[in-house]
Amino acid sequence: MIRPIFSKRKGWGNGRPAAMTICLLLLTACAGEVEPRIHAGIDSCEYCGMIIDQVNQACGYAHEGQFVSFDCPSCLLLGLEALEDAGETVPEKIWFADYLNGTFHLSTATTFLLTDHLPTVMDLGVISFGDREAAGNTALHDDEIVTDWLGFRTREGTPDVVVDLHFGPEGMEPEVVEVDKDKLVLFRASGTGLEGDLSLSLRGYPELGTVVIPGDGTRIEFRLMAIRPGAGFPITSGDGNPLGMLKVKGPHTIEEAER
Repeated sequence: MIRPIFSKRKGWGNGRPAAMTICLLLLTACAGEVEPRIHAGIDSCEYCGMIIDQVNQACGYAHEGQFVSFDCPSCLLLGLEALEDAGETVPEKIWFADYLNGTFHLSTATTFLLTDHLPTVMDLGVISFGDREAAGNTALHDDEIVTDWLGFRTREGTPDVVVDLHFGPEGMEPEVVEVDKDKLVLFRASGTGLEGDLSLSLRGYPELGTVVIPGDGTRIEFRLMAIRPGAGFPITSGDGNPLGMLKVKGPHTIEEAER
């Protein structure tokens, strides 16, 4: 947990030499480390350019030795996508401010609340918490969603790939779908000739949950972040019958990726 740094600074007073010494020691000890630092009313959002005045909804990532600030998680997500489109390395260290106290937490330890019932930066409808229980306690309406970093990226990100699927008595068409690792896939699915609604799941990707294909032919959409590579993830019906296969191409380890 890291507390935010605000723009108002008190004078050094009579303790200036000692304070300067302490600061120099801290800077030396932390040389090369990037920490989240946002000055309210001074720093601006890297993506939209707005001045950040609500630090408790801000966020940022470490890139090329600097902390890059954003006014909200949605702008940061767009900033990450811009880096990917430019072929740049996506930052590993990403921080989000806690909505309740403004302290910063790494993305892996952050819980997001998607809501239209609280005031949010640019009315984009997302706030973050360093504690999942606190996020759950803040959610008071049935249409609010509590999710993690993977869930937030999957729900709010721009799809990299769109795949059309059709389900019938013989299974899924196309029978095999291939996508690249770390791509956000938007599936558009429909069915014909079904006896009723068709429930399906994807083995190896439990976060997808159960998807229901309407038996009346209505097309639905669902999303998947293809984070786990594999030669074949079975797509099965609710009673376990195989319908098709998903293949995710990409390295399994960092060593493979560097070859």
